[in-house]
Amino acid sequence: MKEEDIKRLYQVSSEAHKSIEHTLRQIGDASSEHYKRRRKVQRLVVAFAVIALSIVLSTAAYATKLFGLLAEPVGKYGLDLQIVQATADSAQIQVAPTEKKYAMPKPNYLPKGCCQLIGEDEDLHELLNPEGVTSYNSNGNYKYTDGNNIWVHFHVYQAEEYHEEARYIVDSFEREYNGHKTVFLTRQFEDNGEQEHYAVKYFEDWGFAVDCYFHDMTELMKIMEGLELQEPEEEAANHLELPTVDISDDPYAGYEVSMTEEERVYQLGETFSWSHQIVDAPSPIYSFKDGEYEITVTSVKEHDGVKGLDKSKLLAPNDEEWFARYFNSDGSLKTPYIRTDTDHGDGVDSLGHSESKEVSRRFYLVTIEVKAIEESYGGFNGQFMTNVGGAIYRDKYDENGTDIFTIGVAADQDETDGLALLIPSKETVIDEKTETVAFKEIRTVVPLMVDQ
Repeated sequence: MKEEDIKRLYQVSSEAHKSIEHTLRQIGDASSEHYKRRRKVQRLVVAFAVIALSIVLSTAAYATKLFGLLAEPVGKYGLDLQIVQATADSAQIQVAPTEKKYAMPKPNYLPKGCCQLIGEDEDLHELLNPEGVTSYNSNGNYKYTDGNNIWVHFHVYQAEEYHEEARYIVDSFEREYNGHKTVFLTRQFEDNGEQEHYAVKYFEDWGFAVDCYFHDMTELMKIMEGLELQEPEEEAANHLELPTVDISDDPYAGYEVSMTEEERVYQLGETFSWSHQIVDAPSPIYSFKDGEYEITVTSVKEHDGVKGLDKSKLLAPNDEEWFARYFNSDGSLKTPYIRTDTDHGDGVDSLGHSESKEVSRRFYLVTIEVKAIEESYGGFNGQFMTNVGGAIYRDKYDENGTDIFTIGVAADQDETDGLALLIPSKETVIDEKTETVAFKEIRTVVPLMVDQ
C-alpha cells in the first residue's frame, strides 16, 4: 500500500478532530484538579501515551497541549514547577516555540491605584508613570506600584530556563486562561505566620513563563486572567540584552576558580597580624595588600548597658525603637526580655515554628588595640562582630599611634558560653602554572572567655 493511501485511510474528519480535542481538554482538566494525588511518572506516561496515539491519527498538534507547565508535589509543602517540552529528537512532536527572544508583560488589569515604576531620582525616590507605560530592566523584572505598600511584581522567563522548586507552599490550584495554564500558589513560612500569594502563567505560543506576586488572591486571579505578552520596543530590547564584558585583557580569564574558608583562632592578649584583603598574583599590578595591622584584644568587661557611655556611638543612635529593644530609658540593659526562637523548617516536609520565652541578657565592652604596620587607604576598615550578632556600640581614640577600639556587644545568658569576637577578611591566590584562582574567606576568632 502506498504512503498516500495510508494517509487517506487514517485521515481524521474535522468532527473527529473536535472530539479528540474535547477529550484531551477533559483529561487536562481532570489532571489539573487532581494532580496532587498523582505522581509525576504517572502523568508523563499518560501524556506520552496520548501523544503516541495522536501521531497515528495525525493530531499531534492537539496532543502537545498536554505539554507545558507541570506542578508536581514534593513532600508536604514543596512543589516542583517546570516547563516540560518534547525533545527535538522526535520530529513528529511539536516543540513549544522559542523563536521570540524577548517578551514583556502586558497587564490588562491592575488593582486600583497601581501604576508603573520607571526608575529612581538622584535621591533614590521612586519615579512613577501614572499612564502605566511598560518599563523594563535588564533582569526581566517589572514592578507596578502605588508608591506605598501596594505593588504588583512580574518576572519573565524563557520557557527552557524556567524551573522553580517552590517551598513553604500551603495551597495551590490551577486555572486556564485563553489556553494558557496558570498555577496559583499560597506560601506561608511559619505555621502561624502570614500568607503571601503568587502565580505562574505559561505562554506556549511565545515560549515564555511569567510569574506575578500580589498579596490578595482574588485580585491576583484578575491580574493573571488579563495578563498578556507584548513585543518590547527596540530600545527596550537593546536594554534587555545582557551586557557583554571584554575579558581579552584579563590574563586570568578561563582559570579554574575555587572558594574555601579558613578559621584562625587567637587568645585574649595575643597579638596577631591582620589584613582586610590580600591578593597574591604573579603580576605585580594584580598583587596588593589592603594594609597590614597588628591586633590585640586586650580585655572584656561586663557593663550595665550604655549608662555613662557616649550614646552617639551606638549602631542606631537616633532610632528610639531600636534603642528600646536593648536598653531602658536610663540606658541600663533591658533584661530579662522576651526572645522568640524560630525553627525555620525545610519548606518541604515542615514549616517554620516559633516559640517565645523569657531570657536574661548581658552586655560586654571589648577593648581592642589596632596598630598599623602598613596603612591601608582610608585607614583600618575591619569589622568587629560576634558569633551571636554584630556590635551595637563602637568607639575609638588614638593613643601614641595605636587605635584603641571599645566595642559593645550583647549576648543572651544561654549564648555566653563560647562567645567570641570575629574579624573577617579575604585572601586571593592566583597560580599561573596551574591556571587556578583560589578565593579564601578567613574568620579570625578570639574567644572572649566571659564565663571563665
